Amino acid sequence: MKLSDYVIDFLARRGVTHVFGMSGGAAVHRFDSLARHPAMDYVCATHEQCAAMAADGYARSSGRLGVAITTSGPGATNLLTGVCCSYYDSVPTLLITGQVATHRLKGERPVRQVGFQETDVISIFRTVTKYAAQICDPGSIRYHLEKAVHTAFEGRPGPVLIDLPDDLQRAEVDPDTMEGFAPDPPALSAAKLELDLDELEALFARSQRPVLVLGGGLKTPPVPRELLDRFVTKLGAPVLLTWAGVDLLPHDHPLHVGPFGVYGPRAGNFTVQNADLILCIGTRLSQNITGGILNSFARAGTIAMVDVDPGEMNKFDGRGIQVGLRIQARAEDFLRAATARLKAVAPRDCAAWLAKIRHWQKVFPLERSQRLVRDRRYVDAYDFLATLSAQLREEETIFVDTGGNLTWTCNGLTIKRGQRVFSAWNNTPMGYALPAAIGAAFWNRERPLTCIIGDGGLMLCLGELATVAHHQLPIRILLFNNHCHGIQKQTLQTWLGGSYEGVDPESGLAFPDFEKVGAAMGLEVITIDDEATAAERLAQVYARSGPVFCNVEINPDQKLYPVVKFGAALENQLPSLDEKKIKAEMLVEPFAVAPARFAGTGTSGV
Repeated sequence: MKLSDYVIDFLARRGVTHVFGMSGGAAVHRFDSLARHPAMDYVCATHEQCAAMAADGYARSSGRLGVAITTSGPGATNLLTGVCCSYYDSVPTLLITGQVATHRLKGERPVRQVGFQETDVISIFRTVTKYAAQICDPGSIRYHLEKAVHTAFEGRPGPVLIDLPDDLQRAEVDPDTMEGFAPDPPALSAAKLELDLDELEALFARSQRPVLVLGGGLKTPPVPRELLDRFVTKLGAPVLLTWAGVDLLPHDHPLHVGPFGVYGPRAGNFTVQNADLILCIGTRLSQNITGGILNSFARAGTIAMVDVDPGEMNKFDGRGIQVGLRIQARAEDFLRAATARLKAVAPRDCAAWLAKIRHWQKVFPLERSQRLVRDRRYVDAYDFLATLSAQLREEETIFVDTGGNLTWTCNGLTIKRGQRVFSAWNNTPMGYALPAAIGAAFWNRERPLTCIIGDGGLMLCLGELATVAHHQLPIRILLFNNHCHGIQKQTLQTWLGGSYEGVDPESGLAFPDFEKVGAAMGLEVITIDDEATAAERLAQVYARSGPVFCNVEINPDQKLYPVVKFGAALENQLPSLDEKKIKAEMLVEPFAVAPARFAGTGTSGV
């Protein structure tokens, strides 16, 4: 059979239903093979970056392999930002790039290129993929595909890449005679896990103020929600959520505390800063949640960390955070073993500790920058999210972009059971949410989808509005339109005294009339610019079965508070609290900040 036919059939046999990409001279055979396969289809993106992000969204929502294909040269290099999203968030995707014919490859010759659009794709992508290989012998395609797909899911998941020269795509291969790939047996030790659980049990026996921190690693690969629910209930400890794990526990769960971190709510920060034991599962403890001064994080507690990647647990050595117990295991394996241990144990009594946390939630409600003057041209982001929370169904999948819309959503959205929230949490590029939502829509058209994106982010994937309209995908696109790059404006206020450059129309940033753009792309457009009518108009948006573009006018002056200023601990966010208030509420001694170190620094804790 033709090699490109073999590649597509290989993917279909592994449950892939849709492949995302753009055609080109070195991609025509793969597109032709896709078109002729009865169980497969392709989806044309308007930019290869968006194809990689659509494959990422498909993988996150389905738990299966996401696939993108492109031509050579710029078609391949345009994938890079989307591949980084998958790499840093541990999402299994396969990128199959086209390449010039083998007789046009430069090889070891000291030239920049020989073939037209020849690019050394393997060197470019090697640092952001788990496996990258160029096919030089058509008979090796089975081996490399099997190895790539195994590697994408094995251990800590991530993207893999196959670079396929044009002449090999149309070569004849015999599937029955090609060599396959035999993976090594798993290296993780069940006996070592049992010893680690002994130590973890001893830590919990001594703990008075434990917390469980759940992160996005529990979603890549996704652990069974029933297993996670049983573990949380049996453990009985209050649960903090990273933004990437914000949907892992519904808002009304009795142990739910909510998010924490640099832009997190104060109650979550006071919880982690006063805990005496922090069990972390599925989080690498990025500086977005620890703050930039690492030795100030959870300084009164013992940190126990579960991760399949030992590097993530070892990276803090000598850098301020002390990880007291390191458990190398896949999240699902840990949860099954730990839950079995807890079967005969009643949930621990955390009533007094939970009462203190509920007190913090009462005295530190979700904070606004200031109460903005009511303006019929705009809505308050948090008021809108309260209205949206009431509108969304339990099975809704929500893709969120980056910047202010992500901060407001993760802090302000009331998560219901069954809802799922995705974003490119660690690479966090503008323009991710819409193409990722497109990928998810092709996996399951029956599941309702919401895409929340800012005006800055939409500009980077504007063409995908046409993709949504062309396929009539059931995506409600909510544009958080504050007419600027709001998070950068706030940073410039702190760093440079409000000297704005390149962040709004007045400082050189151009935006179109988004209502006209949405209509021109073939979408129904609804605008929300008045809180008095927001609920009614939002109901109109969600009454539609097909795609709809909703322009939500957010006040350009709305800030992202609370936030940790670099040099401060998590309990000391802006707007600043009185030092006596912090001291009165903290159960441990507040972190001492050296004035010289604190002065003149910016808004971010990173």
